[in-house]
Amino acid sequence: MHLCRISLVSIAALSHAAQAQSTPSAVRGVDPQWAAKYVANSKGTFVCLDGSAEIPFGRVNDDYCDCPDGSDEPGTSACNNGSFYCQNHGHIPARIPSLRVNDGVCDPQCCDGSDEWGTGLCADVCEDVGRQHRQKTDAQRGAETRGARRRAELAEEAQGMRLGKEREWAEKTEALKRVEAELAAAETEKLALEESQRAVAESRRESQRQALYDEHLPELIALRRHVSAELHRWRAHRGSLVLLLRSVRASHNPEFNDQAVAQAISAYAEFVDTHSDAESAALAHANEAAADRHERERLIDEGGSKQDDVDYEACRKALDSLESERRAVEDDVSTLVALLDELRAGYNKNYHDLAVKAAVGGLGELELVREKDLAELATLAENVGIDGVRMRAAEAQSKIAAVLSDSAGDGDGESAQEADGDGESAQEAGGESLDQQVADARTLFWDLQSEKNTLSSAVSNLRELLDKDLGPGDIYLPLSGKCFSLDAGEYTYEVCLLDRATQISNKDKSRQSLGSFSGFGELSATAKDYAVHKYLQGTKCWNGPHRSLTASFTCAEEIAVLAVTEPEKCEYHARMTGPFACPVDDQDTGLEQDQGQAQEQKAKSIPPMTDAAEGQTTEAAARHDEL
Repeated sequence: MHLCRISLVSIAALSHAAQAQSTPSAVRGVDPQWAAKYVANSKGTFVCLDGSAEIPFGRVNDDYCDCPDGSDEPGTSACNNGSFYCQNHGHIPARIPSLRVNDGVCDPQCCDGSDEWGTGLCADVCEDVGRQHRQKTDAQRGAETRGARRRAELAEEAQGMRLGKEREWAEKTEALKRVEAELAAAETEKLALEESQRAVAESRRESQRQALYDEHLPELIALRRHVSAELHRWRAHRGSLVLLLRSVRASHNPEFNDQAVAQAISAYAEFVDTHSDAESAALAHANEAAADRHERERLIDEGGSKQDDVDYEACRKALDSLESERRAVEDDVSTLVALLDELRAGYNKNYHDLAVKAAVGGLGELELVREKDLAELATLAENVGIDGVRMRAAEAQSKIAAVLSDSAGDGDGESAQEADGDGESAQEAGGESLDQQVADARTLFWDLQSEKNTLSSAVSNLRELLDKDLGPGDIYLPLSGKCFSLDAGEYTYEVCLLDRATQISNKDKSRQSLGSFSGFGELSATAKDYAVHKYLQGTKCWNGPHRSLTASFTCAEEIAVLAVTEPEKCEYHARMTGPFACPVDDQDTGLEQDQGQAQEQKAKSIPPMTDAAEGQTTEAAARHDEL
């Protein structure tokens, strides 16, 4: 507060205060709603508005701060916590801090210049300012009126749209049930026809297979008998070799300590360990008379013929078994011949070991017998044409395997015509082939499956849309999924309402997701801000969070993206306009009226000062501080 109470301003204030004793409203800087407080009481005093002090009324506006709350100096700058009221005829009244009174600066809030009453520097420009303000307000209200009208149109459109969508959902749901029932019936029919087709195909394959069996069974029998004859010879050779080595192991003279003999005995012992019946079979063969042996082998072959030659599969299994045994016996003979051959080459011939010499001599005799047997078998094979038989048997086996392979791979039902060697197809009543019936059933099944998938997706999408929070009166329903974009130079930003937000490079058209719609803003724990949209979990930034975007809307008739900023790394903010941010008008927004004249008359009525009016001066106060 000022230390000196005497100044030109204070003199003027004292003169004004004297006049104010008889006219309450004449006290400068007083809000009319407080005018009654600025009248001298019966004691000729003024009570501070906070009741903290009582002073002579002559000290009101005397440019000296007496009241702690500054209420005694409404028209001067004496108190740093007081306020000055500008009446602003033709515009909106306002308050400014009393420190700005007579400071030589024209406060924009006091367009009537009353804040510089002592300096006389400021003219009253409230008529111009008020007219500009009313024009701006009229334009804003016009935009809000058009926006509110558009919002009402959206609400009306959404109401009909919801009814249509609900009806569409119900219709598609019923259609889906019908198609599912038709699909189940079509699948049953398809499976039944495919099973019939498989049965026909299998029957035809079985006929083909049996024809091949009948055709090639005689040759397979001949081959089986030839292999059986070979096996008899190889068994005899193996038995003779086993007996020679058995004699060496049992009768050799260990005192000679012949290493070759020892190695042969050791190798033979290993052989016997893995062939436990080799010696007993060899002994039985040696003790059997030749005639008896031939008769026994004949009976065996005859029994095999009765058992194995009755059908192709049995003969094939018997042949496979015989060939497997023959290869094993051949391997045994080769092993034993090699063992005896090493003994023959390595034993000490100076030793008179009768068992060893008998074995070596026996090997020579067996080699002659084997050569003779092999020659006889070769002659027999040539007479029978066994090589041709083997080749034809292999070809037959390949053909049969192909037929069996077709049967195993018949998952979708091979056509009866493909299975039929002569190309004919089974005919059903009415003349349509079974293959055509299967083809028609499959076509119907897949057509219904496709229709079901389409309906199921449509029903799901409709239900998801209708269950979604679409704002008050479903105003977002007509706009859901519609996209709006802004070319910001390096990037184009696209916001698809209630769906997604995207950043698109104008250089290479690459796209980065800025998130999917996650919900509206929140005014409180229970109230939503439907003018704020949140898009979350977009593409992850390098060493940063997932991209996200918040879209904030202001009232306008048209939807547009005005600006996009990135206040934090990978956190974007879009400033947008749209009708759904406009206030709801309970009256008919379609009525035309002269809004400008109405607002002008309202402004000229000079309403009481309110906190809201005071809030409108914030920007102007900032400009005053800069001055």
